[in-house]
Amino acid sequence: MRHLAIIILALLLIPSGAEALTFLGGDETLIDTPIPDDVVVSGGTVTVNAPVDSLTVAGGTVRVDAPVAGDIIAGGGSLIINGDVGGKVLAAGGEIELNGNATNALVTGGAVRIGRDAVIERDAVISAGEVTNEGSVLRNLTVEAETFTNTGTAGNVTFEQEEPESALPGLFSVLFAVGFLILGLLLIRGFPDLFTAVVGQVRESPVLLTVLGFVAIIVSAIILVIVAITIVGLPVALVAGMLFVVALMLSSLFVAYALGDVIASRAGWSPGRAWIFVLGFVILQILIFIPLLGAIVQIIAVSLGFGGILYALRSDRPFRAGGEA
Repeated sequence: MRHLAIIILALLLIPSGAEALTFLGGDETLIDTPIPDDVVVSGGTVTVNAPVDSLTVAGGTVRVDAPVAGDIIAGGGSLIINGDVGGKVLAAGGEIELNGNATNALVTGGAVRIGRDAVIERDAVISAGEVTNEGSVLRNLTVEAETFTNTGTAGNVTFEQEEPESALPGLFSVLFAVGFLILGLLLIRGFPDLFTAVVGQVRESPVLLTVLGFVAIIVSAIILVIVAITIVGLPVALVAGMLFVVALMLSSLFVAYALGDVIASRAGWSPGRAWIFVLGFVILQILIFIPLLGAIVQIIAVSLGFGGILYALRSDRPFRAGGEA
């Protein structure tokens, strides 16, 4: 279960099956009227006070105080789910509380708590630093954590204790990050229009591009394997595979630039492109080096960047070499 966080993130990026979607976003998003639709929402603070069909949400603070007919797929710093969920809960975040009922729960985070009034009708699988169960899991409760407090009930409990991870990154990780920092600065210097195009797409539709980017990564990998099986297609698969790997390696660099650009613009700063990239890169690397959360941040960054690259390549605008950094 060591890589449970990565598995959950994969699930987080696959929206609930639906024929229609309602997209919402903003720094503070409040849903106070019922939405008979599958809702995809992102924002700094997201509050759900009215019923929805299903909910896919990413935000700094997410609070759900109303029933959700289908699934909840959530990622954020703080997640509090008080309403009943008709389907499953897939969640990744810093602090997560489940206080309502759900069919199944698959959760990873820094601290996870199942409240005393919560009932998980089937199974709950949790990976976190600290896990507390005060509610009821009718079938199997599987926990991987450093500390586990179980004052609730469960049909069957499986607990695997994790050793505390070092908060400091290794020397190899630091040197690897420095190498990518230098590579990013060289690319910004040589291809400023490429960064501008991709970052524009990333800032415009981050949630959509994260989902599409993740799906595109999976589909691309499957297609490459299928093409490589044939002798005729092997050379094409090798070349395309190298380009695919390069795109994956570069994708987080675009997200770092976008992050730095957002921070600089909100702070009223006007540094050059290079300093914008350095700012975003350092902050992104700090998040990546955080145990458990880092894997989640890395997958989101790669998926978002890959989606941004694909959307930028769809445009007819040529990417010129040169320019000022």
